[in-house]
Amino acid sequence: MDRFTLLSKKKIKDTFPLDFYGEDGSWRFIIRAEHPGEVLDAMYWRAYISCHRKEFDLLHIATGKFNYKYNYSTADTSELHFGTGGSPMRINMMGPIVPISAILAKVAEQSAPKSA
Repeated sequence: MDRFTLLSKKKIKDTFPLDFYGEDGSWRFIIRAEHPGEVLDAMYWRAYISCHRKEFDLLHIATGKFNYKYNYSTADTSELHFGTGGSPMRINMMGPIVPISAILAKVAEQSAPKSA
């Protein structure tokens, strides 16, 4: 084995787990690929869940959480007591980290025929 093959295998190993960030409005989530064979599935499901968020309960299959800041601004006069009208507020939020294996298992479970 030459040194280039060894170098590239080490480099690939160091990049996993690989996170794919998705979002639906202000709500964000991570789909995590644990190894190279899960990357395409993670990319597909990140995009699909971003568009069909109400079909998935990611909070119950999440294995972790991450913090992020959301810039919220409104010109609605009923919300003026939150800050100065129209100026953005930074809100700390948490999003779920979901491994792609959990999503694939859930989809397989839902698509399996129910036995009587």
